Amino acid sequence: MELKNDIQESLKNAEIYVTEGIEQILSGNLDENHGVSPSPGATALGILALLAAGKGFENAQMRAVQWLKNNYNNGWGKTPGDTADEEITKIANMALYGSQGGWMAKIQLLSQVRQFSNMILSLGEEVVPGLEGPKPEEIMIPTILEDKVLVKLPLYGRPVVVAASLLASDSQEGIIKGIQYLLETQMPDGSWSEDIIATSLAILAITRKGSYPETIERAGRWLVQRQYQSGAWPAFDQLKTWAMGWAVSIMGEKSRRIDIPWFSQAVDWLIQGRNEDGSYGSAPPFTHSDFDDTAVALIGLHQAGKESDLSLKLLKELQNDDGSWGTFPSFQGKPPSISSGFPVYIPSVDVSIHVLEALWRPSIFQEAQVWRGLNWLLSQQDDEGAFPSSWFEGPIYSTAQAIELFSKWGFSWEHWHTVRQMVEARKKGVRFIVKFQNTNGGWGSVVETGLALSGLMKYSEAVSRETIDRGIKNLLSSQNSNGSFTPSYRAIYAKGWNYEEPLTTALTAIKALQNYQRLYQK
Repeated sequence: MELKNDIQESLKNAEIYVTEGIEQILSGNLDENHGVSPSPGATALGILALLAAGKGFENAQMRAVQWLKNNYNNGWGKTPGDTADEEITKIANMALYGSQGGWMAKIQLLSQVRQFSNMILSLGEEVVPGLEGPKPEEIMIPTILEDKVLVKLPLYGRPVVVAASLLASDSQEGIIKGIQYLLETQMPDGSWSEDIIATSLAILAITRKGSYPETIERAGRWLVQRQYQSGAWPAFDQLKTWAMGWAVSIMGEKSRRIDIPWFSQAVDWLIQGRNEDGSYGSAPPFTHSDFDDTAVALIGLHQAGKESDLSLKLLKELQNDDGSWGTFPSFQGKPPSISSGFPVYIPSVDVSIHVLEALWRPSIFQEAQVWRGLNWLLSQQDDEGAFPSSWFEGPIYSTAQAIELFSKWGFSWEHWHTVRQMVEARKKGVRFIVKFQNTNGGWGSVVETGLALSGLMKYSEAVSRETIDRGIKNLLSSQNSNGSFTPSYRAIYAKGWNYEEPLTTALTAIKALQNYQRLYQK
């Protein structure tokens, strides 16, 4: 009875927290308590960018400086409170020095920014496993601007690498062309790729190499709009579609919708956030298309009974030849007026799982693309039973979602071999997850624990109640007083600039707690 009451209280508080965040997204005013976690590295880059931009941004710059000072811990790490990271600390110290004021400090600052450009340039070498990326000798100006080199990077990542290449270059060759590339790729809202790091680096590159005050002013205003009240910036703040899609899916069961005040408005928000080709970016309307966000938006819309045939058609048409799906499609135009196509970068197990969830329908007659995707996914499982993840550190993330996906299929005469493989794969996956439960009952982060529990509860006859109970108790112990949960900082932006998206973390816990109620507390 005590556990039952604890779960009810936890769910109530978590749902209040998620409701607050979703209502903030709908109103266009997402705060730091519900948005992506602040980043010392991104905050330092934001300070440097506003210093370079000049007059008019002093207040925002000084608030960011104060945040950095308040979060000093023998240096600065990749996430708040993390162990000091040498590269991040160098950037932060440079930002603090440049903020001391005076024209000499600004001149010295702009002369030293190339010191950290090699760190940024390494983003282009291998953002995540599965992306070849340019070779080290290819990411320098002017070679990076050649079409055969740029095509190795997804569109969203190109301004980052071009800007860093400009900062690192002492040669005049290609600089004019590089600046012209940045001028042409600035988004309608003033940003580059709707991205804090890309926009900060572009401001620094253009300011150091040229004089374009109107361009810099627009970019600086965008940065200030993205700054949290505390003064910090997140490394990656584009996850509104992600949070909204999961919220509609997990909290939007038909029997509960009448009790969710934001539900119909959230569904409309998702419908209106589509690009013209059916794809979704991570924060409509200007972000680049992303098939992970597209899949999650469709999962939410399907739960609401609002299908998007155009989006489903796009995912089917842009499946890779091997059966996988990648993350970032190439496209023509500027969001939302775009047309996506091949190549689709970074083939990914986690993205493919989400796309397969979006395409799955409760029928034994699954389409050919689904079976091809399942066969590719099965080929990615290792001997221990784990599936790799591209956008989250650790194999629990993908393995838990894979076994939950596999639970949807029963026998099929036409595809009996694939179904037989799924039966074996889910057995191995369940054993892997059970084996790596920690002594405290969890599986690492709240996200991993929530996903592991939801996956295992699909096979409750093969998993001990004690295993599930220990996991649930771990979740309950990880909840904060405001309904949120302990951050994990295990999601990946690039090169280990990790971040936390607290709404999705809370939603994975809500899903696990709801599943436990249905299974054991009827």
